[in-house]
Amino acid sequence: MTHPNEELLNTYFKAAESGDLEALGEVFADNICAHIAGNHTLSGDYQGKEAVFDFFGKLAERSEGTARLNLQEALTDDWFAVALVEVAGRAGSETLDGERAALVLRVQDGRFVEFWSHHYDQQKMNRAGPKAVAMLIQSTDHGPSRSPH
Repeated sequence: MTHPNEELLNTYFKAAESGDLEALGEVFADNICAHIAGNHTLSGDYQGKEAVFDFFGKLAERSEGTARLNLQEALTDDWFAVALVEVAGRAGSETLDGERAALVLRVQDGRFVEFWSHHYDQQKMNRAGPKAVAMLIQSTDHGPSRSPH
C-alpha cells in the first residue's frame, strides 16, 4: 500500500513535469514556505503560494528548456517527503549532468507546507545561478519510489 505522502510527492512531480499549475496549487498549502539554498539571485525564502508560484515563474523563464530532473529515490513518512534527484542539463557555462540534490518537503493536513532544496555541490549551483535552480522544478522523470510504510 502506498503511503499518502508518497502519492502527494508523485502528484507534485507529475504536475511539475506537465506544468499543471492547478494541480501544483492543490499540493501546496496556502501558507507554504520555500527555502532555496545558495548564494544567487533566486536564493532565499518564499512565503505563501503566490510568492512560491512567482519563484517558479522566474525559474521557468530562465531555464531555457534544457533540464531534466531524474527522481532516484523517494522516502516518505507521516511528516515528510524526500526526493533524491539527479539533475541533467546546462545552466550558463555549467554542465549539471549528474548533479545530485535532495528536496525535503514537510507535510501537514495532506499538503506541502514547507520545502527545502539541498545540493551536493552548492558552489556549482551558485556559479550556475538561477538557471541551475530552474532545472529542479522544470521537468521530472518518475524513477524508483519507496516508502517505509
